[in-house]
Amino acid sequence: MDFMKATIVEIKKLTADVSSFLFRLEDSKHFYYQAGQFVMLKAFVNGKKIERAYSIASPPPRDLVHAEYIELIIKLVPGGKLTSHLFSLKPGAAIELAGPLGKMTLKEPIQEGDIFMATGTGIAPFMSMLRKAFRDNNPKLFYLFLGVRTKEDIIYEDELYEWQKNHKNFHIIITISQPEDGWDGEVGYVQDKLVKYVKDFKNKQAYLCGLPVMVEQSKELLIELGVNSDNIYKEEY
Repeated sequence: MDFMKATIVEIKKLTADVSSFLFRLEDSKHFYYQAGQFVMLKAFVNGKKIERAYSIASPPPRDLVHAEYIELIIKLVPGGKLTSHLFSLKPGAAIELAGPLGKMTLKEPIQEGDIFMATGTGIAPFMSMLRKAFRDNNPKLFYLFLGVRTKEDIIYEDELYEWQKNHKNFHIIITISQPEDGWDGEVGYVQDKLVKYVKDFKNKQAYLCGLPVMVEQSKELLIELGVNSDNIYKEEY
C-alpha cells in the first residue's frame, strides 16, 4: 500500500469525543475518490507503526483544487493509540495517508426512496454521499436514519437539519437510545424505525454503516421487507 504525506489544515470539534480533521495532500498531489470510500492513516507512536481506516466525509472533488483536500470524522477512542495521537496534533502537523479504499460507494443515479442508516461516526461516508447528492441537486426522495446515544452525540446536527429544511425530498430520522428531558424525537434503536417511515421497500437501495449489531439486524430486516440483498451495501465500525 502506497502512503503519501498529508498536512492537517483544520480541526473542528463536533461532539465531546468526535472531531473533523481536514487534510491537504502535500506536493500538490491530487486525491480522487468515490463517495463512501475510506483511507488508511499511518503514524509511528512510541516507535510502533499504527494504521487505521477512516471514512471520508467530504464529497468527491469537483476540480484539481478540491482534489488536494479530504475531511475525516474521527472519534477519540479511550486507550486508542492512533486516535489519542491524532487528537494531540495541531494544524500544520503531518501524517501519512493511503487510499482511496472500499467498495461501499454511492450508486448513481440515486434511486427513488434510497435508505441510508448509520450509528455514531458511521455517518461519515454518508456525509460524503449526501453532500455530493445535494451539490448535484439530486431530486429523488431519500432517507437518512441516524442512531446515537444522546442528543450531544449527533454529528453535524446543524447541517443535517439545514438539509431537511431546504430539501423537501430529504427526510432525516434521528433516534436516541438514552434520551434526556426535552427530547421529542424518536427513542430506541434506529433499525426499529424503518417501517414507521418507509412504506414501500420495492426496488429500494440501502446503505448501512456503524455498529455491527445495527448493520446485521438492519440487513436482515430489509431483506424481510423485500429489499434485494444485492441492493444492500454495508460497512461495520
